[in-house]
Amino acid sequence: MMKNKKYLFPFLFLLLAVFGHSFYIYRFLKDGTIFTGPNDGLEQMLPFQLFLYDKWSHGQFFYDMDFGLGGDYYTDLAYYYSTSIVFYVNMVAIWWLNLVFHFKTESIQFWAVNAFYISIFKSAVAMYFTYLYFTYLKVDRISALLGAFLFLTSAIYFRFTLYWSFFSDVFIFLPLLLLGIEKYIQDKKKIWFITAVALSLINNFYFAYYQMLFGVIYFIIRMIFRSERDRAARLDQWKAFLMMTLLGTGISMFSFFYGVKGFLQNDRAPYTDPMTLFNTFDQHANIFYDNYLVIVLYITLQALFTFKFYRSYFYRFFALMTIALIYLSFMPFIDSVFNGFSAPQKRWHYLLTFFSSGLIAMYIARFRHISVQNYLYSLLPGFIIVGLSYIYIDKKVEWLWYLPVIALIGLCILLVKNKRAQQVLYIAQIAALMLFNWHVVKEHNVYDNYNPGIDSRAKMSYIESSVYNSGLQQEIINDLKARLKPGERIDWRVLEQDNTPLYQRFPGVSLYSSIFDGSLIDFYYHQLKINLKEESISRYSTFQSRSNLESLFNVRYLVRKDYQTDVPENFKLIETKGKYNIYENTLPLPVAKVTDTIFDADTLKTPIDREHAMLKGVVLNGESTASISPAENLLSSSTIQASGATWQTYNQTLSVNPPSGGVIITLPKDALKKYKDFYVELHAELTSAESNIQINVNGYANNRLFKSSKYRTHQDDLLYRVKPKNGKILIGMTQGTYRFNIQGIYGEDYQALEKAERTNEIKFTEDGHHMQAVLKEHRAGYLVTPIIYRDGLTARIDGKKAPVERGNYLQAVVKVPADARVVEFKYIPPYFYLTVLISLLSLIAALFYLKPVQRKRKP
Repeated sequence: MMKNKKYLFPFLFLLLAVFGHSFYIYRFLKDGTIFTGPNDGLEQMLPFQLFLYDKWSHGQFFYDMDFGLGGDYYTDLAYYYSTSIVFYVNMVAIWWLNLVFHFKTESIQFWAVNAFYISIFKSAVAMYFTYLYFTYLKVDRISALLGAFLFLTSAIYFRFTLYWSFFSDVFIFLPLLLLGIEKYIQDKKKIWFITAVALSLINNFYFAYYQMLFGVIYFIIRMIFRSERDRAARLDQWKAFLMMTLLGTGISMFSFFYGVKGFLQNDRAPYTDPMTLFNTFDQHANIFYDNYLVIVLYITLQALFTFKFYRSYFYRFFALMTIALIYLSFMPFIDSVFNGFSAPQKRWHYLLTFFSSGLIAMYIARFRHISVQNYLYSLLPGFIIVGLSYIYIDKKVEWLWYLPVIALIGLCILLVKNKRAQQVLYIAQIAALMLFNWHVVKEHNVYDNYNPGIDSRAKMSYIESSVYNSGLQQEIINDLKARLKPGERIDWRVLEQDNTPLYQRFPGVSLYSSIFDGSLIDFYYHQLKINLKEESISRYSTFQSRSNLESLFNVRYLVRKDYQTDVPENFKLIETKGKYNIYENTLPLPVAKVTDTIFDADTLKTPIDREHAMLKGVVLNGESTASISPAENLLSSSTIQASGATWQTYNQTLSVNPPSGGVIITLPKDALKKYKDFYVELHAELTSAESNIQINVNGYANNRLFKSSKYRTHQDDLLYRVKPKNGKILIGMTQGTYRFNIQGIYGEDYQALEKAERTNEIKFTEDGHHMQAVLKEHRAGYLVTPIIYRDGLTARIDGKKAPVERGNYLQAVVKVPADARVVEFKYIPPYFYLTVLISLLSLIAALFYLKPVQRKRKP
């Protein structure tokens, strides 16, 4: 009988997890509300999951040309899912089940539904580890179960899971790490800590930092203030934890190294804005009543004000940790510390939920030992805070009635002397607390997660609509994909969703990710100054409708809605389907070429010169066989007049009148006859009161973020491709005072694009991280490919190794002799085999270090 109970016990956690998710399951069945936020959830989380499963289920693990412009998704998506153990388990389960049920894994709808299953499974596993940790601290089973349930059905768990599902993986690894620390300190058992370190570092390098930071704090406190159960001496603890950490880190190296590498390669401007000592304390800062991220249950205050229980070491430890974390939750500096000393982010508050949940568990475990008087006193702080919040905050919660009910149950437990009745009331108290927590989270999600501005977009119907992924859109894309040659691309995205190519599954030109290779940022924002409509450090897309770049990066087709006018020159309308216009590039370039015309990057001073150099040959660093005639700067022959604005200093400081104003540039008449498009380079920096701004250049509305925004590019030197209206360029700006300077005006007649070499077309093929170029007759020179360069690319020319270089700022190029015929490329992340070897050796070393001892059998 006991054995059966042991095997049934895991199902209890699964049952509790389902109960915790029941509100979401009900809404999904009732009105199709998905368990994924409509912002980052639909724009990043689900597309990345679909993309990774598609690649890995086809045996492609590292590199793909369809990942934005192309890149190493194993490294770049380590922040998300590419190294996530939780996601690995999910994928393996889907792969096996798919053999029988034939899921539509290529659809985003499948991954939206999958979010329910993975969250329920994840919360059940995390609940189990949390339960193990609490029971190891000698909390009785039912109270430990309560504490685990409160932690894993908390507001912050669901907030994390809804919007950034990989965030909530840490709910598994936090209790596992703390259990590992306790296992050694109390019983000198090492395997738990090594396992926790290795799994945390493998799963996600970003939250591994959180684990490391808090793990060190926890260890130091436990080492200094010892409990009566501790067996390991302080010096032994230092030695053991240092060795165990090294072994765990070594085991994780095949994954952790690439997470760190991706983070370091990401080129973000440092956060330099000043921070206040405390956050503004408004109604939304009330963590006991109304907070968008974390709700600390009022029972926590009862536990904190029951000083009798502070005699217990771990009760005192959890109480003081809870108090400290409540205090620190109002300090932006701590938010910055946990975010790697960069922009403050409130992502560490799960620690507060963990310790407050544990404190409640310990409080309930000892509840029957409280005096009635002490109990009544301890009720006051929570009742006062929640009561005043209800009166003065413009948000009326339904869960308020739980307070007197739970308080009355508690009072009855203390007054009733009959042990059996007392036990029944005790169970009722725990059940009421679980229901109370469920109700708090339910309301939190209605008001804070599924608020009116989001609820209508968090639906299956939204996913299937034209604002995300309609049947007509997929039909158009499938038709265009069938016409593409390998290496060619489609310029299309739904509204501002830059990951459209990932979930509609086509080679596109956009990506939305918190981390991608810094060379892309350099190319977009510094070298070519490709100015996105919506400023963001986490996105790139569309080439600003610049025809030269569209051809250079092999865009064959372009799809726009009928009201969109950002169509590059040299693209013609070939078809209309519904409200979508389909354009074809009339001046495409070969996917790959061999050239002996080389330009030194240091000699090219403007974006238009760089475009021309790439069209005429290849741009390299420190090597040249040709020079380029710089494009004529028309600034001196143009006139610039303020309109709805006033120059404080001509072409340096501009005050724009409300509601908006700017400048009018009148171009010389001969230039208007000669050129089809114009490029305007300018510097625009708001120096008055901080706000978002818009710079509108002849209808191209460019939205710029406020100066202290975490997502700002910090690029104020901007370039706009313009078609003049009546010989004029109109630059309108939001009101304010600007440091404003027109730096250059250049004409583009597209002669360089028209005359670009199109002979000797090369046959190019690609399959994941294997690419091949078959050359026809050619001269010796550099083979320029559509492959985006990354360290780790290798090449073989007719079977012989050859070095791969970076050319044209982004592309992979190889120097080839005149008789070269087949050039093969392969990508393996740099040091991959070395990191795998380190992981294997560390695992073997850990096995020897653990020194397993066989138990003697009883006769």
